[in-house]
Amino acid sequence: MLQLHYFPDNASLAPHLLLVETRAQYELKLVDRRSDAQKSADYLKLNPAGRIPTLVHGNLVLFESPAICIYICEQDSTSRFIPPQAHRDRPVFFQWLAYLNNTLQTEYMLWRYAEKHTTEPGSVETIKAAQAIRLVEILALLNAELGRKRFMLGDQVYGCDHFLFMLALWCENLPRPTSSYENLSRFMREMSQRPAVQQVCKIENISLLSYSA
Repeated sequence: MLQLHYFPDNASLAPHLLLVETRAQYELKLVDRRSDAQKSADYLKLNPAGRIPTLVHGNLVLFESPAICIYICEQDSTSRFIPPQAHRDRPVFFQWLAYLNNTLQTEYMLWRYAEKHTTEPGSVETIKAAQAIRLVEILALLNAELGRKRFMLGDQVYGCDHFLFMLALWCENLPRPTSSYENLSRFMREMSQRPAVQQVCKIENISLLSYSA
């Protein structure tokens, strides 16, 4: 039994989506950020970084959302959501997962929590404005990529698409939202039609109205 320590609409969303997509046997453990439960002594024993998510599978404890996504994908006997060993798309899968985590998510978090990246309160809006410009560049790159193919690796949905879906939902809060990019918006509408996505978003109380057909 896989156990996902999560909070709704958090970095645990992509792993949650993949647990449902792969039909894994799993249970959810709420880590309530509203009371800083991720900083509690018990949680820090699992995840010393004090962040969400954490995955527990027997004696294995994993944190960091991309690592958890890869693990869930590789537990699926059909390997539907990660290209198999030696497949030409496998390194491309890791390329996009790394780009999404290291570039899009990192830059978004700097915009979202700008106040944590300065000791001068008066500079917060300047940081957010600069980050908004940077995020337009990143989303434009992804939009162009999706103009050439249906999903990140082609016609098949892989785990990196679920990771993009999670981040693109967050980016709907930007001054220029995800839904303003033609190909990203089409991607989000298509992903939103997947039964697993609808099931998880219902559980986590995430609205998909921006991407309704």
